[in-house]
Amino acid sequence: MTTGAKEQVGRLLALVPMIRREGEMSVEAAATALGMDPEQLVTDLRVLIYCGWPGWMPGDLIEVDLEVLDEDGLIRIHNADYLSTPLRLSAAEASAITVALRTLRESAQGETLQSLDGALAKIEAVAEEGRVEVHVPEQQRGIGETRSTLTRACTDRRQVQLTYYVPARDENTERTVDPLEVVDREGASYLQAWCHLANGRRLFRIDRIVDARVLESSADEHPEVEPLSLTDRLFTPSPDAPLVTLRLKPEARWVAEYYPVESTKERARGRLEVTLRVADERWLNRLLLRLAPHVTVLSPQEYADAYAAAAQDALRLYQ
Repeated sequence: MTTGAKEQVGRLLALVPMIRREGEMSVEAAATALGMDPEQLVTDLRVLIYCGWPGWMPGDLIEVDLEVLDEDGLIRIHNADYLSTPLRLSAAEASAITVALRTLRESAQGETLQSLDGALAKIEAVAEEGRVEVHVPEQQRGIGETRSTLTRACTDRRQVQLTYYVPARDENTERTVDPLEVVDREGASYLQAWCHLANGRRLFRIDRIVDARVLESSADEHPEVEPLSLTDRLFTPSPDAPLVTLRLKPEARWVAEYYPVESTKERARGRLEVTLRVADERWLNRLLLRLAPHVTVLSPQEYADAYAAAAQDALRLYQ
């Protein structure tokens, strides 16, 4: 039996309520009930006398009759009424833990994944028995299930039919992909896949996948596509994408660190001039509206005009 502090706390939290409920017990009987070694149980009891309420005065600590323990092998515990029943999670605590475990599960693998599944199963079993009501957002459940489906498809080398939401066009698209791997970057999970619609490698944010259906057809091999490394950027713009030059005030300088840029130039009063490639004008307009009024489009002029028109349309919504 391990004697780590964390494991010992767990044993004591199970032991004290049992003794308070059953009354005086022999060391052998208590050890058998808890599935532990009797010598370890005695060691835990000698630690228990230093536990109790903050203040650490004699009246605050749990009392163990050590004389009876040593002479007769019996366990008597006093001054522990606040631990008369096992600790239970409230509905809010159980829900928070379940959501957190499901979030961790999205990026877990191997033994870690098995441990998380075991913990989730125990909490959900308690919920099914009606001992606590667990609320898990449907979106959270959906993301975890989609990730599991895609991970299996990668392992089984099966094509996947995706319904994918494209924010830039505010529409769902249908496409068949050869899944390569599931990756986690910058707080989100992605499917890296060869997209037959785009005829190239693409990254799909899992929380934007509306539906994922694994097909019977085998995924094609793509040896030319290298897995993403930890130092790779998620999105690398095409060298053919048009260049846009922006002047950023200090409040918007973070753009140069967050997005891949071609060049930067320091200007007066803490301003920064950056040049970056833009594959989608609608994406650029959304970014500019977020940055307003701390950004100016220097070139090309048509992008500056489009930004001005989008800003005017946004202002009309407030009139």
